[in-house]
Amino acid sequence: MTKVLIKRPTRPDPTSPVHRAAGARRAAAATDRHATPPMLNPRIVAATAHRVLLQLRSDRRTVAMLVVVPSLLLALINQMFDSQPRFDAIALSLIGIFPFTLMFLITSVAMLRERTGGTLERLLTTPASKLDLLLGYGVAFGVAGVVQAGVTCATAYLLLDLSTPGSPVLVLLLAVAGALLGLGIGLFVSAFATSEFQAVQFMPVVVMPQIFLGGLFVPREQMADWLETISDFLPLTYSIDGLAEVGSTSLVTPELIRDVTVVLVLALAALTLAATTLKRRTGEPTPAQRRRRRLVPLVVLALGAGLVANHAFDASRYVTTENALVDGQQMPIVAPAAGTLRDWRATLGTAVREDQPVGRLQLDGSSRPRMVLRAPADGTVVTSDVVDGAYVTAGTRLAVVYDLAQTYVTARVDESDLGGVRVGGRADVVLDADPDRTLTGYVREVQGATAALFAADPPDNTTAAFDRVTQLVPVRITITDPQGLTLLPGMNVTARIHRN
Repeated sequence: MTKVLIKRPTRPDPTSPVHRAAGARRAAAATDRHATPPMLNPRIVAATAHRVLLQLRSDRRTVAMLVVVPSLLLALINQMFDSQPRFDAIALSLIGIFPFTLMFLITSVAMLRERTGGTLERLLTTPASKLDLLLGYGVAFGVAGVVQAGVTCATAYLLLDLSTPGSPVLVLLLAVAGALLGLGIGLFVSAFATSEFQAVQFMPVVVMPQIFLGGLFVPREQMADWLETISDFLPLTYSIDGLAEVGSTSLVTPELIRDVTVVLVLALAALTLAATTLKRRTGEPTPAQRRRRRLVPLVVLALGAGLVANHAFDASRYVTTENALVDGQQMPIVAPAAGTLRDWRATLGTAVREDQPVGRLQLDGSSRPRMVLRAPADGTVVTSDVVDGAYVTAGTRLAVVYDLAQTYVTARVDESDLGGVRVGGRADVVLDADPDRTLTGYVREVQGATAALFAADPPDNTTAAFDRVTQLVPVRITITDPQGLTLLPGMNVTARIHRN
């Protein structure tokens, strides 16, 4: 039997030059693999944007929804209105709403596909940073938003005769800003959905309230206080307000600059929040991760419930109206006959006493002033419509006197809330001129008829076809302590009357 000897391999000497060189190469390779990628790589950004744009271009239905559908809807709305000014007002708002809504829908669904399909997971294992990926997605969807806004604006101005005092460039800028806002919110919201159906479910939660409360259907000033407060915190509100500003003036006003700035800042904030959701996911989410995902909608629901509860509490305790103003006893000085005004002293701001002479009237055919004009009561001249030497006819109003020490507030209350108002009840008043102070008062009287009954053109309900409109009843409120404020007739106030 032959005996085979197997030579045991010798262990390499760790101190040998060959072994040290091999170890250095392995360490360098490991360092390269785990090295932190650069903050921004333009090539990766461009490649990501190019890939996403190719995917969008290959989906013809998405392209049609982006480019064709908004223009068709504008054309349809144009045919619904028989007045071009009315169409101009509604079209401006829609030019801001369409890019926001469509980019939110497309980006949330497309980003969800990237997550669920594993594309995002694979990209996060490459040297690409989260900033590269986020900018790549942002550039791609931003280009789509610019195209969509440009086509919509071109259709409105060139085909549907949209006319605005402001430049169409400003309208395009606001439309693109709205698209970027929808892009950022869509990328962020996609992190909280696990299916395309769930992504679409965010539409009535995130998008529809902003459309309803943005002023498209009802001016925000005419909404309830709590709804107007909510709309102040909704991003789309500022896009619609900015477009309305372009439709009202040709100047670049501070309000327009504010609206554009707010929309762009909120879009950047949404993109920043979206960046925090670009994380590599390994396996199923842990219970803690599931709880964190549920936290955001729960917080939103809790805030909404809190606002609703606060409004219900206020409505149960107060009757609130913004249709109120400072009022007083108006005492006009009227020319009793035709003639020339002489020695006129009732100039603006003049304090007068009852029966004090304020001028003379030289009658027609007379060579000397004969008729003395006197103040009707104590007060201050708040308006003077004539000057000395003017010729006036009988019945001409020469000036108006108010007793500024006896002003009060006239609040017009809905007839449905009249049951909570009683004479002597406490009332809180806030002037628009000084919203930081609350004046106290009480209900002095409730007018015995609605305001519309004595209007110049009262409503006509004598036919079978009439509109049942909620009537307003004037309520007078006396201010007990003006706190040193000068209450000028006509100043806007908010009145809150304590219920019985």
